[in-house]
Amino acid sequence: MKAHEILKSPEAWCQESPAEDRQGNKLEALDRRAEKWCALGAIQKEYLPSQWEEAMDRLLHALGVSEQGLAQMTKSDKACCLMEWNDDRRTSFLEVRKILLCADI
Repeated sequence: MKAHEILKSPEAWCQESPAEDRQGNKLEALDRRAEKWCALGAIQKEYLPSQWEEAMDRLLHALGVSEQGLAQMTKSDKACCLMEWNDDRRTSFLEVRKILLCADI
């Protein structure tokens, strides 16, 4: 399964946490109680840890980050950028879904 497949509706997406349970409690992405995920949390849930950086690169590239920019970023930098983008109040579910589909992750 790909990240965009679990983020099919606004009800499956969250902000300010990798994941949430039904009551809105903040969880880690791999917690079995999770029912909502942020973009990064969806990557962590659907891909093996060895695939996370490649998926983050594809998503950041779809967001307009250049190859040169990606080369200068650590894995942690990439995760932070994705969290900031996902958590920005101007970012909508539709934008997240569109970029995930564009990046095919």
